[in-house]
Amino acid sequence: MGDVMVRVQQTPNPNSILFHVDQTVTEERMQQFNSLEEAEGAPLAQALFGIANVESVFFMPTSITVSKSAGGEWGVITPAAEEAIRSHFAT
Repeated sequence: MGDVMVRVQQTPNPNSILFHVDQTVTEERMQQFNSLEEAEGAPLAQALFGIANVESVFFMPTSITVSKSAGGEWGVITPAAEEAIRSHFAT
């Protein structure tokens, strides 16, 4: 399996960013996780909550919206989230 393609897109909400993935993120129409506890059983969501200041994670079939707390910096969160996504699909 080759590298996963991840494309980052800004959203109208400055506290959320969208990651388009060329792999299936979820078989469901959507899944939302608002805490690490809610993400139990969802390894990718758990990995994203492992990034400081990630507040919620929203899965759609081929995309992920990550929302941050007001104090979070996209310059730190975005590359860490991209790495978490790539690592998840590499395994």
